[in-house]
This record gives sequence, C-alpha cells and structure tokens, in this order.
Amino acid sequence: MKTNKLVYSFICASIASICIFGSIATASENSKRIHVDQVGYLTEYPKTAVVTDSGQTSFSIVNTKTGQVIYTGNLSSPVYDKSSGENVRQADFSTVKIPGTYKVVIGNDVSYSFKINDNVYEVPMIHSWRAYTLSRSNIAFNDSITGLKLDAQYPDDRHAKLYFTDKLNKKNTIFDMSGGWYDAGDYGKYIPTAGISASELMLAYETNPTHFTKGQFFFPEGINNITDMPDALAEIKYELDWMMKMQRSDGSVFHKVSGMKWPDFSVAPDKDTQPRFIFSTSTYGTGIYGASMAIASRIYKKYDLAYAAKLLSSAKHAFNYLKKTPNPIYRVDTGQENGSGPYNKNTDIDNRIWLAAELFKTTGDESYEKYLKTVSDQFTAVPTVFSWENTLSFGQFAYLTNKKADPVLQAKVKTAFLTYADNVLSAIQSDGYKCSLADNEYVWGSNKNVVGKGDILLMANQIKPNKKYVEGALEQLHYLFGRNANDKSYMLGEGSNPPHYPHDRIHESTGAYIPGLVVGGPNDISGGDPIQTKMLTENKIAPAKAYIDTLMSWSTNEYAIDYAGPAAYALAYFSKPDSKLTANDIKLSKEFKPASVTNK
Repeated sequence: MKTNKLVYSFICASIASICIFGSIATASENSKRIHVDQVGYLTEYPKTAVVTDSGQTSFSIVNTKTGQVIYTGNLSSPVYDKSSGENVRQADFSTVKIPGTYKVVIGNDVSYSFKINDNVYEVPMIHSWRAYTLSRSNIAFNDSITGLKLDAQYPDDRHAKLYFTDKLNKKNTIFDMSGGWYDAGDYGKYIPTAGISASELMLAYETNPTHFTKGQFFFPEGINNITDMPDALAEIKYELDWMMKMQRSDGSVFHKVSGMKWPDFSVAPDKDTQPRFIFSTSTYGTGIYGASMAIASRIYKKYDLAYAAKLLSSAKHAFNYLKKTPNPIYRVDTGQENGSGPYNKNTDIDNRIWLAAELFKTTGDESYEKYLKTVSDQFTAVPTVFSWENTLSFGQFAYLTNKKADPVLQAKVKTAFLTYADNVLSAIQSDGYKCSLADNEYVWGSNKNVVGKGDILLMANQIKPNKKYVEGALEQLHYLFGRNANDKSYMLGEGSNPPHYPHDRIHESTGAYIPGLVVGGPNDISGGDPIQTKMLTENKIAPAKAYIDTLMSWSTNEYAIDYAGPAAYALAYFSKPDSKLTANDIKLSKEFKPASVTNK
C-alpha cells in the first residue's frame, strides 16, 4: 500500500497489545555467516556464495545427501561492503556443474542447502505468477495448493460510488469496478501499480513467449483458462479488464478503488462488508494506463483481434486526453487516503513518453514519434529503474526495440539506456554481495529495485548482447533468494529462510501462506513503521540489514504487486516450462502458519 503512515496510526492503536516496543531482532542477528541463493544456481552460470569474514581462507562444497565433499576452493581476499558494514569474502564454485543439492562448509559454519540444475527457478517462477492469481478480487476460488479458499469478495465493487464531483461525473455515481488484483497487504486496487505490474508481466511474455504454456500455473478451482492463451496471458487479462473499467469518457482514468478505512488484519476480503469508493484521477496514471493498453494490444492480437482492437482504442483515447491536457493533474479530495495508499505524483512527462513510445511500436504511426521528438531532451536522458514513479526506461526500451524508429534519435536513446545499464553493472561488480544497490538506495521496496535493475540488464542485453548483463541480472535473483546480509530469501515460500510474517491481510486473516509474494526488503529511511523506526533509533543498523520479518513492519515486510513484477520478469527469463511438473510439485515442503497478531 506504501501509504503516508500518519493515516495508518490508528491501526497501531487498534493492536496496542502487539509488543512493538519490546526487544526487536533484525533478520541479520540470526543469519548464518555463509550466504547463498537458497533456491539454487543454474548449471552453466557463475556460482558464488558470499561469506562474512571470519579469517578462514578455504571452503568446501558438500553433497547434502551423501555428505561427500565434491569441491574445495580458496576464498577471495576480504573486501569491505559498505551497505552491510561487513568485511566479506566470496566463494566461487562455478566449475561445479553436476546437478544435485549442496551446501557450503567453512570450518564449523554451514550454509543453507541449495540446488544446482538447468531449471532451478521454474517452481519459484510459477509461484510468483500464481501470487497474482491468488490476489484476484471479486471472485470465489479454492486453491488446493496453498489452502486459500475465498468466497466472492467485495460484491460492492460492482456498484462502487464515485467520491468526488467534476465536469464528467457527480459524486456517488455508481460504477462497476469489479475485477483486478488487490494491490498489496491491503485490499485497494490502484491504476499506477496495476499498469506497471501488468506491463512487466506482458514484457516478460513478449521477450520469451515460449516460456509460457496453458496449464502451467495450476489455476485453483473456480478459475479456469477457457481460452487458447497461455495461463500467463489469461491471468494478465483479468487485470486489464478491470483497468479498462477505470477509463473515463474523456480518456482519463480514475486512480483507485478502496474502502474508507483500513480493514482489520482479522478480516479476510470476503468478510469485509464496507462500501467501496472510486477516488481521484491523474494524468500520470492515465499515461501508465495507456502504455499498458498499447503493449497489450499487440500481444493479444494473436489470440483475439476484437479484444486487441479494443485495447488499442483505449490506449489512443488516453493519449488524446493527455494531448488536450498539457499540465500534470493529481486530484486530491479530503479523506481519500483514509483507507488506502496515495500513490501521489505530480509529474507525468515520463509517462507521456512511455505511452507515445508504446503506441508508436504497436501502430507504426509516426505521429507518436513526432511527439517524442518534441521532448527529445527528456527522452534521451539517462533513466532510472522503472517504477510507477518513473517509467522513462520503459519508454526508451519500447523505442529501442522498434524497427521503425528514427536511427538518429534511436542512437541517442540507446546511449542513455546503455549508460544506465553499464552503471548498474558497475555497481554490481563493486558490491560485496553483488547487489545493484548503493548504500543510500535501501528505500521502501528496495527488493523491487534490486531485481528491477537486473531486469534493465536483461533488456540491455536485447539491445546490445553482453553475457555480463545477463550474469549481472542473475546475481540480483541470488540476492533476492538469500545471498544477502540478512541471509533471508525475500520471496515467501522460497528457500530455507523466507519471510514468515508478511504484512498481508489475506495471509493473516486466512492462515494461507502464499508462495511467490515478494516483500519490500531492507529500508533505513526514517519515518517508516513504528517497528522499523524503533530499530533505526535504538541500534546502529547498516542499510542492507534494516529488515524485520514481522507483521507490522509494513515498510520492510509488506507484499505488493509491483514488488513481485520484476521478480516474475527475471524468473520467466531464467526458467522454462517443465511438462512433468504436477500440482504436488509446487506445494511447499513444509507448513507455514501465522501466529496470532499479538505474538508478532
């Protein structure tokens, strides 16, 4: 939800019994000295563990089933890692290519186990995409894999009331806003993160369409893919269909749908009966929306021409609205953030650029390129990692993969994009954990940015093939799955030490543990939740260690659909369908059950 936490203070008051001001243990206090990707390593790629320096100089790779030492090697010289505040060494075992399950042993220290094989990420990939399915709103389903069973949720979404009056609509006008995914640990539905997440998933498909099949995601009872599409596109379509309901008659889009108060953590989405409202409108959200529709129109054309045409018409309608509305708009009405996150942004040039670039790529209509040339200074700037806050890199990627683009302008955009990719690669190579974040970049959603920067490298590889780009992207998955200073896999259900107490109402209210959810991760920015604030106030915490696996640390331990999107993209790149997998194969090997709120 990533909201202004002043509006969240009443939640803390309502669960005053939680011992948030007692002793706080960070994840790193219980971590091992040897940090590995707890999911595993791909056979033909580099394989490295990171070791907190203890003076040891050699390591062994041990087969966990036989106890046999299959490899010994020397640790690298120690280096100081600023983000973790540690001296670390690296254990390189890239030459180990025999499939199996292993652990790293150094003296009396033993790592978590991990696998080596050619398709080690296929199950996490399925989990990451299924997490969207299990975030569907307004539908009843029964998932035998996770045990999550919900009745039809939020029937009031079908007659949600508009919260404001403007020249197009009057307050309390009723709209059908059913469908789509819940955004995060709350039950709100927001256009900016919906558009970003759907686009990341669609770009993953567009990059490697053969990595997706029908039946791949083992949809739960109540959700069926009756189309010829792979499950991935059937899932994304559920979000796109809701998004189109949010477009207004003038081409703009509403901002979000939610209730007026944060539901208690004991309340499942099918038990929350509060009315639902439609809030705000924004030009930046309209840009994100339109770009998503433009991507979708070219992807779904293969399967449904009429649907693709509808998507394209919607994207053009958004562009024409922005053309008539040159100044940024983010509408604010008193009380609109009382039960949902703001996602407020008062600039939109990056979103306009992205929309124009996607429409040009989809249609070939040079009028969209003409617009890009009028904003060439902004268009050719060195980008940042993509997010709802800045989508310039997406716009540049669309232009760079468009064969009809002007070679002169394309060359300038290419220089900017690859400059950023090379900066990311340089940061990875200089970091003790091979993480793409600098020590001042551990902000809310840091995990999203870590893997997102890796995705930038995968995109750069499409523009200028470079195996270092691909390897750098893979290093970010290693970080996500436990090769980090906290020895924590930040994706639920993956590895030996994943989060157990995510800030997620579905998890807390139903007891269902959903593998594939990605939590925000380490964050040392002051002003977060009370638990994170206490941790930073009372302890000298290195940025990379500022994480707490506890329910009420929403600034470090909340799930969000746009946190999971970059991981879903990368996992789809590094995995391939396995026709031998069954539903039982993707069930968790151990049972996770949340404790009561008062015990967090």
